Amino acid sequence: MTNFKQVEVKGYTKNEAMEQVPFQVIKDATQAWKNAGKPMTGSSLKEFMSEYLKANTKFAAGVGCSITIEPGVADTRERPYTVTDIKNESGKRKYKTGIQGVNPDTGEILFVNFENKAAAKEMAKELYTNKGYKGNIHATYVKAVVEGETGAFDVVYTPSKSAKLGTYLAFGVEA
Repeated sequence: MTNFKQVEVKGYTKNEAMEQVPFQVIKDATQAWKNAGKPMTGSSLKEFMSEYLKANTKFAAGVGCSITIEPGVADTRERPYTVTDIKNESGKRKYKTGIQGVNPDTGEILFVNFENKAAAKEMAKELYTNKGYKGNIHATYVKAVVEGETGAFDVVYTPSKSAKLGTYLAFGVEA
């Protein structure tokens, strides 16, 4: 009996689940597993997997088989989201313009200044002198809500009612 690895993966489709497996799944062993009486316990399951790998892959490295324990159901909605507008009950919005410094390589916001351009330049200089910053800075004008409701809307992922996460068992020899 050669050493093989077994992994339990979940996904809405079998393909989605098999992308998480560390080897290539070449054969579906579900029917043979059902014919063997659906062994789920440690030794009988390991024995079934070992025999199946021996017969179908000859324990080749990098390949394996899968068993569908519970099939998944894919989300079939064309628009799997719900948009909810946020009602502004805090009065008219008032905005303040500021300058935001961003690292152009990572997109990380380094500073935001609502005073003036000169103060923003000083903040940028301080990053280099006092904080030891070594990257570039791209400064842009931004507007922030200082009075009133800051939110515009929320979007929530809403899968179809029939969508279900499936459970799959993959087993094989890692490369």
